[in-house]
Amino acid sequence: MESFLPAFLDSVLAQNLLLKNSVQKSGFFSHNKDTLPIEVLIVNDGSPGGSSLPKILKPYKKKFKNLGITLTLLEHRKNLGLFEARRTAANAASGSYIFFADPDDTLPSDSLLVFYNGLLASGNGNLSDAADIIHGKMRLSVPQFDTADKKNAERFDAFSKSVQSIHSGFLSGNEVLENFLIKKEHSGFLCAKLFRTSLLQEVYAELPNIFCIMSEDLLLYFFVLLKKPSYYGIDSFVYNYINDTGISSVRQVTSLDRWEKICSGSSVFTLIFSYIQEHPIDEKYIDELRIACNNQLKKNITKMNKDFTGSLRAEAYAILCDYWGEDYVKQIEKSMKDEEQK
Repeated sequence: MESFLPAFLDSVLAQNLLLKNSVQKSGFFSHNKDTLPIEVLIVNDGSPGGSSLPKILKPYKKKFKNLGITLTLLEHRKNLGLFEARRTAANAASGSYIFFADPDDTLPSDSLLVFYNGLLASGNGNLSDAADIIHGKMRLSVPQFDTADKKNAERFDAFSKSVQSIHSGFLSGNEVLENFLIKKEHSGFLCAKLFRTSLLQEVYAELPNIFCIMSEDLLLYFFVLLKKPSYYGIDSFVYNYINDTGISSVRQVTSLDRWEKICSGSSVFTLIFSYIQEHPIDEKYIDELRIACNNQLKKNITKMNKDFTGSLRAEAYAILCDYWGEDYVKQIEKSMKDEEQK
């Protein structure tokens, strides 16, 4: 039987919360253990409090052992960002497939069984012929978001539809990139997807080390799709995305250190466009990537204007320009003002 690797990543406290959600609340591992061999990799990404992680994990090790599940702790001595934490997990994986889960989120109890059935369906009942990517639906929850406000409700509905979007059925070769960037029929979130381990390891081996906390999903997924993998979408929920306390949440940013992590998303587009200069791709894909880049900077500018005032605003703006380039920031600011005046 093929083996699976759910890789649980990120900060220490959040890791603990995810383990509690998965083991105590949803019965996730006990529900899946009889059918699927599971290996769990946890990455301490170097966030404050990392030394307490072994103590946090101790009571779970016995539970996992009794379930026949391997639990492995991997550690970064300093915070290298989420992209590198995921790289560490993927490179240490021994399973045939990888499933990523972020620390604030939870998993339906049958998620891996749903993925397993998706693998069988994609290979016409034969696991050796299964697709490289199995994509399920993601359910969105934003506890701190006031959906009573009409504009907020509209934003929530749009975002919820976006994260849930899948292409039901099979795609292969250039069809997957086309479906993602041009047709926009499926989302680029890594969570809610099962990836063939060898595919991810090949992509990571070709990408340089990079510090980024935002847009890291787009970075990896874009380069994965350049490999022309096979894809199979399943119309079932496999992941609960809780956009509450994490770096991408709607909560106000008051720390310049946190703000700098948000701005680090610029490095994703720097790497992508540097690659494209040396390895040209169809102009229609480049146009969509430019739009994504512009939109990411617009989000940064909007959040800065909302969250920072006074002298902190000036410091936040300087950090924004350091990451994105002052000329580019001014260009996007002008386009945003022009749009408001229409």
